[in-house]
Formats: sequence, C-alpha cells, structure tokens
Amino acid sequence: MKVLVFPCGSEIGLEIHAALKYSKAVQLYGASSVADHGEFVYRRYRQMNVDVRSTHFIQQLNALCREWGIDMILPAHDSVILKLAECREQLAATPVVPNAEVAGICRNKNLTYARLSGAGCDFVPNSIQGLASAYPIFAKPAVGQGSQGAERVDDRQRHQQLLDSGTEYVFSEYLPGAEYTVDCIGDAKGSLLHWAPRERTRVKSGISVRTRPALLGAAVQQMAEEITRIFRFKGAWFFQIKADAEGRFKLLEVAPRIAGSMGLSRNLGINYPLLSLYAHAGLPFAVLPQVYPIEMDRALQSRFKVGLEYDAVYLDLDDTLIIDGQVNSLLMALLYQWAGRGVDVILITRHASCPRATLAYYRISEQLFSEIIHIVDGSPKSRLIETARAALFIDDSYRERLDVSQKVGIAVFDVDAVEQLLDWRA
Repeated sequence: MKVLVFPCGSEIGLEIHAALKYSKAVQLYGASSVADHGEFVYRRYRQMNVDVRSTHFIQQLNALCREWGIDMILPAHDSVILKLAECREQLAATPVVPNAEVAGICRNKNLTYARLSGAGCDFVPNSIQGLASAYPIFAKPAVGQGSQGAERVDDRQRHQQLLDSGTEYVFSEYLPGAEYTVDCIGDAKGSLLHWAPRERTRVKSGISVRTRPALLGAAVQQMAEEITRIFRFKGAWFFQIKADAEGRFKLLEVAPRIAGSMGLSRNLGINYPLLSLYAHAGLPFAVLPQVYPIEMDRALQSRFKVGLEYDAVYLDLDDTLIIDGQVNSLLMALLYQWAGRGVDVILITRHASCPRATLAYYRISEQLFSEIIHIVDGSPKSRLIETARAALFIDDSYRERLDVSQKVGIAVFDVDAVEQLLDWRA
C-alpha cells in the first residue's frame, strides 16, 4: 500500500519513517507544509505550500494523493489528526484517524477529562475552577502537545495571569510523582491488544528523549482498558500518567496517534505504525511483545544534502577503512550504497602487506572495489588518480589529502567527514 505521512519531518513523522522504511507491505511517501527534516529522510518527499489551517489544505492534499496514488494517510501531528477526521468524507485516501467526535475530544484536554469523568473514571486529576484555594497547581493549554506551555503555578497572581491570557487552560491538582507514557495498540474493532508502559526518564521540549520500559500494576492496565472502552481506538494510541502525592496515577492526556518515542516499544516487537495501517484497513493481526532490559536515548542527529556529483571514489585502507583493528562500519555502509548506484570505488593504499589478504581477513569482499592500487614505491597518490573522472578522495592523512587537493583539484575527506556522503532517505 502507498502511505503518505504528513507532516513527515516532525518527531512523530521520523518515528513513522523508522518503523515503515523497510516494510515490504508499504511504499512510503512524505510531505510537509514547511521545510523540515523530512526532506533528508523520505526518498519520496514533497513540500506543500499550504498548512492544515488553510481552506485549501484538503484540496492540495487530495491533489498530492491522486498524483502519487496514495492509499492511506498517516498524520504526524495532533492538529492534522483532527482536520483529517473532520474531513474524512472529502479525502482521496483513507486517513488513519478516529472519528471526528473522538478526535475532537482528544484534541482538548478539558473535553478529554470531562468525557472520562462523565464515564465514571476515577483517574482524572481534580480540576480547579477559578482561583485555587491552595497552591501549587498545574496548568497546561487545553489544546497543545508535549509539555508546551505547561507549568507549575505557585501563587494566585500567576494563576490570574493565565486565566486572563485568552488561552484555554487545564487547571488541575499538582502531581509531583514520576511520569510515564503507556503505548497501546488496538485491533480493527477497537479492542485493546497490548499496553506497554515506559518511564519518561529525560524530557526535552515535551519529548521523552530517554525512556525505558516500566513495570506498572493492575491500576494502569485498568486505565488502558477503561479508555479503550470509551474511545475504541483502532491501531496505535497512548496516554500519559503522573503520580500524585500519594503515589496514585492520574491521567495527563490521551492521544490517538503514534508517539515520537514509540521506537522503544517498537524495538521490543510491536511496530505501531504498521499495525495502525492494518487496523484501519480492517486486517486481522496479532502482537508478539518481548521483555528484556532496554533503554532508548535520543539526541540531535546530523544529515546532509551535498551538491557533489561523482562516479568514482578513491579510498584509503589503513586508519580509514580499517581503524584500530576494526572495520569502519560507516564506510562499509557507503561501499554498499556506492555499489548500488554504480559508483566505482578504487582502493588506493600503502598497506605494509598484501591488501587483498587484509580484506579477506576482515571479510571485506574485493568485489566492492573496481580496482585495488597497492603503492610500494612511495609514489604520491595524486599521480595515480584519473584527472578526467568526477571523483572523491578519502584518506585519514592530511598530507595525502593536501597533495590530492592541490594536484588533482577534487573534493577530499578525512574519516570524520564521510558521514555527509551517506544517503539516509528511504
């Protein structure tokens, strides 16, 4: 099936890409309304000139779906979920979203709390109407995501400022305990198949950038079952909880979507984006969760667009392809990337012994190289590079790089700079 992710450069969109890029069942497409990181990871990518708030959004989204033959749309932002749910009947592809009523309730935390409280759920935090009788309390925009705009309110003055701000807030009891996310998956009928709690060990900009599985008790399982009973979510969804002063878990939010850090649970055996597609396609599936110690930590990762055109790479062996007795795994990935694209790789080395024997020792196939040049007479490498070719030169030696740069005039790279040549798009 052809699947469009929008906006594909959000943290949610990047997790969806990681989950689906190798799936034989999915051909993945990405689009965003602004320039974002999706351009560096989605091979099939388009930047639209309209965002979800525009009256022309659905029209342009449909045009893109028809152009690419999209079957399903996976939203990667809370506001997009609501928009697609409200416009379901107008869409040229199937949106992976709940119905409009449920999407609207989940988009506003006041509505979420009211719906759950009205259904008799006792895990909704105590809400505060008007000014509080005691502080601290907790405040968070009713419509938002992550922890954006959330704060602990310590006095009446700040509370009044937020009341007068013109923004709708959720004001509730302050929860001082540990915070968790519970990843959930529902089947095509909206029945809960699995719930997987994880601790939000380190949070940055509302995103759990360090997380690990947590063993939580029957009370949290009951919360998952109660939320399922009320909302009947198909596919992936999650809820966040925090402990009160007495250690009882209270709800923070419910979201009918992929979470940016679901990669932890995915690596334990449940591919949430893929199973969401199955659920919304009405297909049966089962889950096979695994349990073992694992922890995930996330940080900024650099990816590059490089305006170099080349059909040959001259590559050193010692301290470049082989470093401290270990194969350079990044360069190995590049060797296979170049092989797939028809780029000739010429191994050019002053290796003390037979380079072919060393390649065999490290289990590196000679077939990855179009030529192996073994220099034994002290000749400069620049003399052996074909000047008529569009080539790159990779060598750990500054002296060699300087000579090739000056004599041949091609781009030269130390080992630390080859990361820019790897194409991550899929």
